Amino acid sequence: MFYTIDLHGCTKQEAKVQLDRCLLNLPAGQHEITVIHGYSTKVLLDFVQKQYHHKRLLRKILTLNKGETVFIIQ
Repeated sequence: MFYTIDLHGCTKQEAKVQLDRCLLNLPAGQHEITVIHGYSTKVLLDFVQKQYHHKRLLRKILTLNKGETVFIIQ
């Protein structure tokens, strides 16, 4: 199953709440999330790629699309 979360229009705090909730409620067996954050303002891009951390997050994969990041989950 393909799992995506779209953070467009969120502040950093709102994005953190949404990402935390998403990771805590992720269905069993789901090990990958595509996070759509955009790239034009760089606020969410920097937050998602550099500042956001969670205990279930194994690694972040930067894609060819600058506006999204893939999270690999344990």
